[in-house]
Amino acid sequence: MRYTVICSAKDEGAFLVEWVAWQRMIGFTDVVVVTNDCTDASPALLDAMAARGWVTHLRCAVPAGGRITATKLAAAKVLPQVAGADWVMVADVDEFVNIHSGAGRLPDLLGGVEGDFLGMSIPWRVFGTMGRARWEDGLQHRIHTRAAGEGDKLSAWVKSIHRHPGRFLRLGEHSPKKLRTPYLRDWGIGGLRWVNPAGAEVTGWTPEEDSLRTLPPRLRGFGVAQINHFMLRNAESFALKRGTPSPVAGRDRYTDDYWQAADRNEAEDHSILRHAAAFDAVYGPMMADTAIAALHHRCCADYVARLVAKAGGAVQDDPRWQHHMARCG
Repeated sequence: MRYTVICSAKDEGAFLVEWVAWQRMIGFTDVVVVTNDCTDASPALLDAMAARGWVTHLRCAVPAGGRITATKLAAAKVLPQVAGADWVMVADVDEFVNIHSGAGRLPDLLGGVEGDFLGMSIPWRVFGTMGRARWEDGLQHRIHTRAAGEGDKLSAWVKSIHRHPGRFLRLGEHSPKKLRTPYLRDWGIGGLRWVNPAGAEVTGWTPEEDSLRTLPPRLRGFGVAQINHFMLRNAESFALKRGTPSPVAGRDRYTDDYWQAADRNEAEDHSILRHAAAFDAVYGPMMADTAIAALHHRCCADYVARLVAKAGGAVQDDPRWQHHMARCG
């Protein structure tokens, strides 16, 4: 089986090694990262990981005024790693699929549903800042352990994994868009159905027009799987986004309301840590590669420089920048 995850990224180098290691650990055979107009060292880091067979790195030029994420997903859709995959998922670098069933790998999740299905939508679980004011290098999925409780509004939102990307006109951030007519006519017959992680069928929606973004209340819940979504990370990282257009929405949505909705810390959730040993077995050798480690630190230094510049400071005086510059060769 070929499982492919696609990520649209720009200037996310400080977080890439962890994210790629996680995807490979849970069972994605192909990790595709599409970049555009990066100002950090992430393209060099991705190229180095690609040379080792860990990722496919696609550079994508987005026309001025063009839809950034949509353009990058369209470019990824024609790659053989995507077009030829058995299962495809689109996920951001702040999203980690956390599977609770079986050994916590993709076959455990997808094989746990009775009968064939075209796609599965997995709910977000939004993790808050836990009061963290500053960014520090570290494993995001271990730093953030407090999240939204059951019934949180944002936790109705989903990411989807699905078969047959060529049957859809477009890939989407939350689920694919516009099932082609021959398959749409047979929607609901045989394996042409959509489910939640527990295998319950999603009714009242067809992929005729827009993508599926949320699950109805009766189909939500984190019992079988969830997307650990680190939307904010910390106050300093969120401040970097303020005043910038979202690559999906094309407008600045990083407001106080966004912060209040996403800084969810009501519930303790350590469930992702059961994969610690399996993750370390993948991540450890990656960071033991001196070239990869040096490029990671270069990306971290670049990230600190952007954080400090946003705050109006002098990066040379920041001990975090000094630390990473000393380790990037």
